[in-house]
Amino acid sequence: MPRTPEPLARLSRRTVLLGVGGVAVLGTAAVALGLRSARLSEEAPVTRAAPPRPVDALLAARPSTVAHRGGSGDWPEMSMFAYRQSVAAGVDGLEVSLSRTSDGVWFGLHDETLDRTSGTTGFVPADHTWSEVQQYRISAAETNDPEQSDQPYARFDEIVREFGREHALFVDPKYVDARFYPELFEIAWMHLGTSEVAQTLVGKGYCTQTEWGDLAASEGCATWGYYYADEVAADPELLTRTSASWSMLGLDWSAPAATWATMTATGKPVLGHIVSDLDAARAALDGGASGLVVSGVAEVVRQLTTEG
Repeated sequence: MPRTPEPLARLSRRTVLLGVGGVAVLGTAAVALGLRSARLSEEAPVTRAAPPRPVDALLAARPSTVAHRGGSGDWPEMSMFAYRQSVAAGVDGLEVSLSRTSDGVWFGLHDETLDRTSGTTGFVPADHTWSEVQQYRISAAETNDPEQSDQPYARFDEIVREFGREHALFVDPKYVDARFYPELFEIAWMHLGTSEVAQTLVGKGYCTQTEWGDLAASEGCATWGYYYADEVAADPELLTRTSASWSMLGLDWSAPAATWATMTATGKPVLGHIVSDLDAARAALDGGASGLVVSGVAEVVRQLTTEG
């Protein structure tokens, strides 16, 4: 704690006797001390730890949380509005499934068509331009508040630009032909720089989508392949046949304890999916999950943050 200068009434007899000359001496000493302090500052600058980068931060969090489609249970899925709400709630990562238009625009869409999210009939994005996609909105019908406003579809480049420096992005190219996959890294490089892409993009896919997982890994990115307990039980070789492509694994939160034990025994982080409420979150964490892919962000993430 810094010392408080003594008031004039408490100056020592020696200081008083020194008079003006003493003040000059003291002033010279103070200057000397100041110069010495400045030299010490130059010789030993104060270093501050850089904030953890997105993927590192996600891997360090216990539990980590990833907003499934931006929080699909709460807001129109994969809209910028949903992602902003999830970020405000405190998630570590954002999940986005992607489609690609005929003029090469990647945007958030889980299905082969816009039909479920916008009420179209047979609207395949690959056969339409981005301008045509923009005529439609993402419905709130499947959220817990269907009366909220519909939202525009979000482009992948704007998701990367707004969130990629502080949040891990779990990226799934879904039904897009594999020859277009490299475009995703080019988009990310454009907005983040080549050195940062591996700390932002996580190649995410169904466990057998190993071509995508292997490509993402070759670019230095973490990967996440998700599984379902009933499929693991039906095909005992599924995990051993596919897990090499994934640095993180996913398992449905309601999986039996034996399946959770099998997955965690790999030594890889296992994220429980798709978590809609606190009961599901606690079941996954009890099973051994190190993280959660969450659709009910408003309830789950905020509550876990409060408890933590």
